[in-house]
Amino acid sequence: MNNALDQKCDLLIRNCSEIHRKYFLNDKLLALMAGLIFTSEDKEADTQRLKECKKILEKNTGLLSNLRANPELVILSKMALSDDPEKYIKNVSEVYKKIHKGTKLENSYMALSAVLICDLGRQDEADDLIAKADQIRTLMDKAHPVLTSTEDTSFIMFLALTDKSADTIVKDIEEAYDYLKNTCKVKASSDAVQGISEVLAISYGDTKDKCDKVVRLFNTFTDRKAKFGNGSDFIVLGSLINVNTDTDTLVNEVLEAEVRLKDLKGFKDDEMDRQRRMMYASMLVAETYGMQSAVIGNSIISNALTTVISKQIASAISIAVNIASSAIPAACKKDEEDENKPS
Repeated sequence: MNNALDQKCDLLIRNCSEIHRKYFLNDKLLALMAGLIFTSEDKEADTQRLKECKKILEKNTGLLSNLRANPELVILSKMALSDDPEKYIKNVSEVYKKIHKGTKLENSYMALSAVLICDLGRQDEADDLIAKADQIRTLMDKAHPVLTSTEDTSFIMFLALTDKSADTIVKDIEEAYDYLKNTCKVKASSDAVQGISEVLAISYGDTKDKCDKVVRLFNTFTDRKAKFGNGSDFIVLGSLINVNTDTDTLVNEVLEAEVRLKDLKGFKDDEMDRQRRMMYASMLVAETYGMQSAVIGNSIISNALTTVISKQIASAISIAVNIASSAIPAACKKDEEDENKPS
């Protein structure tokens, strides 16, 4: 295991242990989520600052606010990492109100979408982003009404944050979905295939090339007797597509990280299955290759935010978080490279 990856694993372990020690009444998976947020910033978890941020959160939100419901520990972690926690939560609250305006039911996905917009410093564009996200959702509903649900809310917001038009985004998703499902015949659920197709649509580049890399990774893990599942953990492979190294090296590093995590509290066999550990290991590997960039510093919360709603998918938040972390910065870098190319 390379030194950077070993250090990243150690930091995650310390952060998760410290947060769980202070927030033992919270779900362990939420403590893990918070640990990942601090780790993505290469910061030690500061539980005293989390305590201070909780007071700020309570002062600026109502008792029944979704910002204080399931995602609270995630939001507190984001506040703790910000320079001005009070300004941060005020911005998030304002954007959240805009997102759920006119809807009958509020939910945690909306709250986390507000966090996402503010993490990327786009709160002044909130109205336009929300309108674009609504357009994307309408188009996706037409294409896959059964597969598109509330759980896609944060992923759709990530898509809206790209410079691609709504039509282009949905076209890219459809192309990836059809290629993976019908040409590659990848052994994953329809929900998982749609999820990773959304991840791939965030970044630029040839859709089939990106899909082929996903399939190579999936098959290589399978050949190594370390098969990824066909659900939410399959989606995390999208976090590795922009890593500029060969497939065998990537797979080896993920498996080394998985072994490194296995004997530690929260990651042991009686607490977490191997596929879930491989999912977290994949995200750590992606980060060691610099996939988080400046944009990522604030974005460890996106996509399959399904997490906070159901324990079975409680890892979804972290998936999205890291996937988006790698995808959007890579996309931005690709744009800059294209602009700088001589014509």
